[in-house]
Amino acid sequence: MADYEIWKFLHICMFVFWLGTDMGVMLCSKKSTDSNLGVEARFQMLEMALKIELLPRVMWVMALPFGVHLSAQVLPDFNPNVVVLSMMWLFTLAWLVINVGGAANLNEPWGQQLSKINRFIVASLGVGLILVSISSYMSYGPFPANFVALKVGLYGLINLTILGIEIAFFPLGLAYERLANEGSNPEIESSITGGMGLTLKWVHATYILIFITAFIGATKIVG
Repeated sequence: MADYEIWKFLHICMFVFWLGTDMGVMLCSKKSTDSNLGVEARFQMLEMALKIELLPRVMWVMALPFGVHLSAQVLPDFNPNVVVLSMMWLFTLAWLVINVGGAANLNEPWGQQLSKINRFIVASLGVGLILVSISSYMSYGPFPANFVALKVGLYGLINLTILGIEIAFFPLGLAYERLANEGSNPEIESSITGGMGLTLKWVHATYILIFITAFIGATKIVG
C-alpha cells in the first residue's frame, strides 16, 4: 500500500506541474501576439513561454513511467519484471534528454536534429499506445479492458495532439522570425495571429484530454 500511495502522489504531482505550468506557457504565448506591445517585449514573452515549457515537457515524459508503476499497483495481473521496468526507465531517460534537450536548444543545429528525432518518437509512441489500448479492449492484453487501458489510449492520443502543437507552431516560428527582421506589418501580424489560433486549438485539445485522463484515473469511472 505504501508503494501505491507514493506512485499515486507522484502521479498527482505530474498532472499538476504538467497542466498548471503549461497554462503559463499558453498565456505568455498568447500575449506575445499582442501587436500593441513593442517587438522586444513580445519576444521576451515568447522567450519566457519557451523556458517555462521545459517543465511541462518533463512531466509529459514522466507520465509514462509513473503510469506504468501505478498500474502495477492497481492491477493484480499486471506485473512487469525488472528487465521490462529497467528498459522502460532507460527509454524514459533517453526520451527525456532528446525531448528537453531539443526544445532547450532549438537555436543550435543539433538541437533541431534532436527535435526531429523527438517528433518521430512521439508519433510512434502515440500510435503504439493507442494500438495497445485497442488490443486490451479486444481482450488481447496486456491490460484488462478497464480504465487503465483507456488511460493508455488517451495518453497515446495526447502525444499526437502535442505533436500537432509542434507542427502547427512551425509557420508561427517563421512569422516571428520575419517580425524580428522586418518589424510589424499587417501581413506578418495576420500570420502570427492565424498561426497562434491554430496552435491553441491543439493546445486546448491537449488540455481537455489531460483533464479527462486525470478524471478517469481518479474516479475509475470506466471498468
